[in-house]
Amino acid sequence: MKIIKRLIIYLLLFVAVLFAGIYLYVKFTLPDYSGTYNINGINGKIEIIRDQSAIPHIYADHQDDLAFGMGYVMAEDRLWQMDLFRRVATGKLSEVFGEKTLAADRFAKVLGFERNSFALFDSLQLNEKSYLLAFVDGINQYMETHPNDVPIEFRVLQYQPEKFTVYDIIALSHFQSYASNHNWKYELLRAAAIKELGEEKGRQLVPAITFFGPYMAQSGEHDEREGTPSVRSFSQVSQEDIRNKQTISKAQFNSNANTQLFAAMLVVDAQIKSIIGIQANQVHSNFWIVSGKKSHSGKPIFANDYHMPFLLPSLWYELHLVGNGIDAMGITLPGSPTIVAGHNQNIAWGATTTGADTQDLFWEKLNPDNPAEYECNGKYYSFIVHKETIKYTSDGKIMDEVLKVRESRHGPIVNEIVESITGNDAPLAIQSVKNAAKGQVSFSMKIYRASNWQEFKEAIAEVRTPVWNWGYADKNGNIAYKLNGKIPIRKNGNGLEPHEGWSGEFDWTGYIPFNELPESYNPNSGYIISANNEILDERYPYTIFGSTFQLPYRAMRIESLLQAKEKLSQEDIRSIQADTHSQFAVVLKEYIDKALESNQYNDDRLSEMNQYLLAWNGATDVNSVANTIVQEFFIQLTNKVYANKLSEPLFKQFLKAGKLNYVASVLLLMLQDPTFSHWFDDPATEVIENKQQTIAASLIAAHETLSGYFGSDIKKWKWGKIHKTHFKHQMGKVVPFKWFWNIGPDEYGGDISTINPGTYHDIDQKPYASAHGSSMRHIVDFGHLKNADLVITTGQSGRWLSPFYDDQAKLWHKQNYLNISTDKSKIESKSIGTTILSPVD
Repeated sequence: MKIIKRLIIYLLLFVAVLFAGIYLYVKFTLPDYSGTYNINGINGKIEIIRDQSAIPHIYADHQDDLAFGMGYVMAEDRLWQMDLFRRVATGKLSEVFGEKTLAADRFAKVLGFERNSFALFDSLQLNEKSYLLAFVDGINQYMETHPNDVPIEFRVLQYQPEKFTVYDIIALSHFQSYASNHNWKYELLRAAAIKELGEEKGRQLVPAITFFGPYMAQSGEHDEREGTPSVRSFSQVSQEDIRNKQTISKAQFNSNANTQLFAAMLVVDAQIKSIIGIQANQVHSNFWIVSGKKSHSGKPIFANDYHMPFLLPSLWYELHLVGNGIDAMGITLPGSPTIVAGHNQNIAWGATTTGADTQDLFWEKLNPDNPAEYECNGKYYSFIVHKETIKYTSDGKIMDEVLKVRESRHGPIVNEIVESITGNDAPLAIQSVKNAAKGQVSFSMKIYRASNWQEFKEAIAEVRTPVWNWGYADKNGNIAYKLNGKIPIRKNGNGLEPHEGWSGEFDWTGYIPFNELPESYNPNSGYIISANNEILDERYPYTIFGSTFQLPYRAMRIESLLQAKEKLSQEDIRSIQADTHSQFAVVLKEYIDKALESNQYNDDRLSEMNQYLLAWNGATDVNSVANTIVQEFFIQLTNKVYANKLSEPLFKQFLKAGKLNYVASVLLLMLQDPTFSHWFDDPATEVIENKQQTIAASLIAAHETLSGYFGSDIKKWKWGKIHKTHFKHQMGKVVPFKWFWNIGPDEYGGDISTINPGTYHDIDQKPYASAHGSSMRHIVDFGHLKNADLVITTGQSGRWLSPFYDDQAKLWHKQNYLNISTDKSKIESKSIGTTILSPVD
C-alpha cells in the first residue's frame, strides 16, 4: 500500500513539474512588445506602439514599410494560426498531421490554390509585388530575430515553421475566395435531389429562388427607397413567383452522376474547415449606414459586423497604419496584408457577402478511344495534366504521394480529390473566376488613401473575388453602396446545377461590367442596409445569385429599429448590433398558433407550452423559455418534413450543404404555399397528414426531447442552458490542451436570423453550439472619428497565457467594445510597449 501511495505521489510530482515546465516555457517565450532591432531591407524606421489591448499602431514613412510592419506583428501574435492557414491553402497539412489529412491536401492541390498563385504574382504591377514582398519579409524577419520564441504549438507538434513566400499569401487569398463561395455544393445537392426524387420534387427541395426582397437597389430608374429594404413581405412570395424566377436547365440531367463524389467532397470540405476551426459553411454579415440627417452628431454613422466562424484565435486581427499619407484603422485576416473593414481619416468601409454564383460545375465527356481527351463541340482536346506531390508522414518517415490533376477548358477535374473515385467515372470540372485573388493587393494599396466615393470605387473595381456588397461613408456626409467582383455571364442556363460541358451551350461568355453592377449613393431614405438581403429585383438584366439565399429578417429588423427614432446616436447603433429579436421564430410561432387554434388537440403538453408562447414577443435572450420551445420545434419539424422522405445520405447532405439557414429558408417557403402540402405527409403511415397535424406532432416531439434534456419542469427550459458559445483552439479537442486552451462554454442568445446571430448547425448535438456569428463589430461615428468602436471575439494574441489571448472575449460576449483612439499622444499614454525596427546603415 505504501508503495502505491509513493508511486501516486511521484506521478503527481512528475505531472506538476511537467506542467510547471510548460507554463514557464510559454511565459518566457511570450512577446514583450518592446525592443529595438536593426533590420535589412526596410526603407526607414518603423515604430510599433502597442496600446493597452496589444493592438499594434504602426508608423512608417514608406508604404512598403507599413506592409513589413504588418507582417512582423502578425507573426509575433499569430504565427501558428498563419502557418496552419497556409498549410490548408497549399496542401501541406499532411507534412505535420500525417495520412489523416491527405484528402484535405488533395482538395487544395486539385483546386490549385498554390498552383495558380505563381501566374497571379507574375501579373502584378511592380509596386504591388514590392508591397507583397515587404509583407512577407516582415513575417520572416520576425522568425529570424526570434528563433527560440515560436508558439508552443510548434513544440508540441515537433516542427519549426518554414519561411513564408509570396505564393503562400496568394494561395491563402485563393482559399479564402473559395471558402466564401458555396455554389458548387448547391449544384451537387440539386443534382442529387433530382436524381433521387425526380425533377419536380428535387427542385422543390433545392429551390432556385431568393426571397424577392427586401431589396437594396433597383435597376434602371431608382426611387427614393434605393438603398433600403423594400416593403414587400416575405409571406407575399408565391408559387407563381417561384416558377417565374426558376429557369429549368436545358441540359439533360446526367443519370450517371456520382452521388458518392458529392458525399465525399462534402466530407473533405468539412474536414478542411474543421482543421482550421471553421464549422460553418455560410458566411453572412451586416452593415448599415445612417446619414447626418438621421444622426445626433450630424455626420454619418457606419456600423459593420462580419458573421463568420468563431475561431480561437479569432479570425480577425486589429491594427492601425500611419505614414506616407495613410492613417487607417481596422481588421485584417492573419496572413493578409489588407484591412478588409475599417476607416481612415476620410472614409469608412465594410462589406457583406452577396451569395453571387461565381462557380459552375460541368460534366465532361471522355473520348471513348482515349480517356486522356475530352469532347468540346464535336472535337477532342487533351486534358492539361498537373503533377502535384503531397508529402506526408507515416510511421516517422516522410512519404510522397504523386497526384495527377486533370484540367479541362472549364477547370480542374474534382474526381481526383477522393482516392476511391476512379478515372472511369464521368469527369466533373469546377469552373471558378480565373485569377480569383487578382486586385486584392491593389485594393490594399488604394483603400488606405481613399478620400472620396470615386477613389473608393477605384479601390474595389479591380477586386475579382470575393464578390461583396460594399458599404461606404465619408466625412463630408456621403453614404453609399456598391457591389464588386467578377460575376459570370452565361450563354445559357443559370448555373443552378451541373451542366454538360461538351456542347458549349452553357459556357461563360464574360463578366458583368463593374459600372453595371448595382450601387446606391445618398438615398433619400437617409440610410443604407445590407444584411445578405436581395440587392435588386427582376428588372436587372443579369443573373447574380444561385441558391444561396438568406432569410430576410435581419434587414427588416434593422430597418424597423432605424425608423423607430428620428435621430440616432452611436449608443443606439450599439444596441442595434446587440439585438436578438427573432422574426423567424415569431413566424414559426404564428404557424403553431394556427395549428392549435382549432382546439382539436387535447394534449396537456401542447397546452403547457402554448402558455409560454402566447405572450412571447420573439426575444431570444438566454432566459427565454419560449424561444427554446420554438427552436426545438423547428428542429423536429425539419426532421418530420424531410428525414422520412429522403434517403439518409441525401438528408445529411441537405443539412450539411446549406446548414440550417438554407434549411429554414426552404421550410418557410413550404409552410406558406399549399403547393408543397405533400411534404408534410408521413409516407410511413396510411393516413395523409396535413400541415397542421405535422406541426402539432413536431411540437409534441419537441416537448419529449426537451423533457429528456432538462427534465419536466418547463421553467428550466432556458435558451442559454441549451445554446452556448465555445471557442475552441485547433488543438483544443486533445487532452490536456482542451482543459486550458479553450474559452467557454458560455450561455448565448440569438438564433440563425437575429441581427446579433447565434447560429448553430448540428441539430443532433445538445447543447447547441453557437459556432458562427458576429466575429467582429465596428462602429464609426464621423462626428467622433478619432474614437471608433471595435471588438473581436477573443483577443489579439494567439499565444496561450498571454493576457491578450482572451481579454476581448468578455467585452464581445456582453456586446461591449474597445474604444480605439487613432491619436498618437493618447495611444502612447496607455502603451504597453514600443518596438523600433531600424534599417541597417
